Amino acid sequence: MLSLEEKVNLAEREGSLEDVSRLIVELYEQNDEAALDLCIKLALCEYGGHTYKSDFQNIAALGAIHWGIQGLRKLGAATISLSSYRAINNVTRLLSHISSKTLRLFPLSHIKCINVEMLNIFDEKYQKSEWTTAAKEVLIDVVKSVETDEKFPIGITVNMGFSTSEVATEHIFAALISRWFNLSSSGLKQFSDLLNSEEKQEIDLHNFLASNPYLLEPFHAQIWSKPRFGEELVPDFMIRSMDNSYTVVEIERADVQIMTRAGELSAKTTHAKRQALDFRNWSINNSLYASQKYPGIYRPYCLVVIGRESELNEMQAERLKQENESTQGVLKIVGFDWLFKRAQSTLNNMIDYGFDRQNFQETIEE
Repeated sequence: MLSLEEKVNLAEREGSLEDVSRLIVELYEQNDEAALDLCIKLALCEYGGHTYKSDFQNIAALGAIHWGIQGLRKLGAATISLSSYRAINNVTRLLSHISSKTLRLFPLSHIKCINVEMLNIFDEKYQKSEWTTAAKEVLIDVVKSVETDEKFPIGITVNMGFSTSEVATEHIFAALISRWFNLSSSGLKQFSDLLNSEEKQEIDLHNFLASNPYLLEPFHAQIWSKPRFGEELVPDFMIRSMDNSYTVVEIERADVQIMTRAGELSAKTTHAKRQALDFRNWSINNSLYASQKYPGIYRPYCLVVIGRESELNEMQAERLKQENESTQGVLKIVGFDWLFKRAQSTLNNMIDYGFDRQNFQETIEE
């Protein structure tokens, strides 16, 4: 008698749609991690180049939701790892239908499929927030992480022209916007891991921020690493935002104190603050020269990133708040964990509100 793994290997070579559907039901009956892995294998394999392989793949991809949110997440991770056009196309389409509450429109209606009947894709549970939120998160991760050399990844954008649901198409588009701004839960985890690493150096943080500028400014238009101001002034970053305002950024290490025990700025913070203001003053005093390299620059803002705000006590946190208020928006001092929280909030709001035009329309009506 063949094992389930042997049956999966056989189905990859010569199985019919009915064979694959019945096999997935057997995987449901086993219902463990190994069975989920085999189901995902069926969702991503090429079936020997079969003409209708997408039908086979879609049956198995849909089958992964039998394992709940875990199935969605593992399917997304496997798609990212494989980075195959067909897998990207199928899985992002499935995720967009779940995230947009249109799973019932997922293109399998022409296929007699045993496992789809068991899943009951019309069940209202697939429209609950736990499913739609997880699908949005995984969709963003997949869209951001695959076809990284392509500005318009064909495996994803093709779904916008052939989707069976206009709302699902909007969700693909929203995920592409997240890709443009480089927002994803996996990217934020990498930043968190770096901040918590005992071996991190300031140059490591600088390089990560240079590669992920959304952390410094979610809606940046341009960013310059180590720009030169005159002969000696070299800040860490210069950012041009979408509204054409500029920000000079000076970073220090993440493991130094922002404030002293007495509630004063530490020597490191004071030094970084002074440097940032020097850069600002130079651009003001040399505006004609500065504007040749930075068009439209005028009295740039300053941002100092140093230490962690979570390590401040109540008194120190209040003094930092007062310090930032005293500069009247010209200069802001924040911890690296503040950058993380802001990016996390931006991503959360994208997931909660950025996918559905209805939210905007309801706000107008109110």
